[in-house]
Amino acid sequence: MSAWLAIDFGTSNSLVAGAHEKGVFAPIPIDPSSPDPTIMKSVLYSLRRNEWSVGNEAISLYYEAGAEGRVLKSLKKFLPDPSFQGTQIHGQYYSLEDLLARLLRTMRERSEAHMGQDLKKVVLGHPALFSPQIEAHQRALSRLEKSAQIAGFEEIRFCPEPVAAAHNFAKILKSEKIVLVADFGGGTSDFTIIRLRPEGFTEQDVLSLGGISLAGDAFDGSIMEHAVAPFFGSKINFRMPMGSNTLNLPKALVRKLCSPADLMLLGKKEYIEFFRNLQQWSLDKGDAQAIERLELLIEERQGYHLFESIEEGKKMLSSHPKANVNYQYPGIDLDLSFDKAEFNEFSAKTIDAILGALDKTVADSGLSYDQIDLVCCTGGTARIPALNEGLISRLGAAKLELHLPFHAVVNGLAEHAYRYAKEG
Repeated sequence: MSAWLAIDFGTSNSLVAGAHEKGVFAPIPIDPSSPDPTIMKSVLYSLRRNEWSVGNEAISLYYEAGAEGRVLKSLKKFLPDPSFQGTQIHGQYYSLEDLLARLLRTMRERSEAHMGQDLKKVVLGHPALFSPQIEAHQRALSRLEKSAQIAGFEEIRFCPEPVAAAHNFAKILKSEKIVLVADFGGGTSDFTIIRLRPEGFTEQDVLSLGGISLAGDAFDGSIMEHAVAPFFGSKINFRMPMGSNTLNLPKALVRKLCSPADLMLLGKKEYIEFFRNLQQWSLDKGDAQAIERLELLIEERQGYHLFESIEEGKKMLSSHPKANVNYQYPGIDLDLSFDKAEFNEFSAKTIDAILGALDKTVADSGLSYDQIDLVCCTGGTARIPALNEGLISRLGAAKLELHLPFHAVVNGLAEHAYRYAKEG
């Protein structure tokens, strides 16, 4: 029986389900070491050349090895970026497509082992917009397709993630509704306005589709930028030898410090040399010590640990008035706290940009917020209070529903895959 896989390949987490001609099948346990085996963290780890692990196992091995080796996360964010082609790992060059293919191949092979058959056909979810620039969006889709081909897939179809989620949400309806589907993930926030019926929808029912490349990682980055990065020298003043101008850390470098994916790639020789020079050029002893901590963080490959601590702090705010970021390592002693008001201030630009993308998606549909009957939210970032408040202020609390934070998209992709499976 020929089957199609359905892969929700997320910036932070990935899930797999699928379908054959008799119907869809439930999400597959692709990560046995995960608390929920159907959810695999989109993380790669290599301790030495040609040795790779993924998901929860990758994180465990990284910790066991004392942060030796290379850990890579949020790689999907680089898909639309022409400036990132790949990276050297243990003296060997890997293209972005090679790295993403390792994750996709693992998902395919574990699914094959679970199903007991070869699986070469796939429906891949993708953000509504990898980038507002059409050329960059198409570049991302092409690179994702190449990654899937390298991973061993022979027939590849795509489906926007919020449209996939709509397939899943249609099941809860008893009559036709105008629905806003909002998918708040790790790397992107995606929206669709869609006319849904219990039996489903057609392409013509998709009234608008939109989104922005800001989501969970961006909120972590805002905490890093405003609360944590100054501890690592983001606001230092320095003066170069023979120079008279007082300088600050370059903005492009600060942006990299505040991105989980970029921070883990700052171990290049030229960056380390620059950090060592900054310690000599700093105008204040405290600034020199902050840069020393940054050099230590990067040389000891502690970026993943740090951002895990930041993410845990962010999650605390969903149920507590205050959050802590506590990170200890020889030479680094970070212990700080912030409350919801401070977090909202840190992330105000991100919130405004995400809600602005939502406003545009609604406007593109030709409808007003009053004409939307129901809001269906999915994705872990949907729990951020300020996002919920933004939705409620536009639509009212009565219209807002949160369903299957992690499984709505993959279940919808499986419904989409079922269409192809029935065609043979």
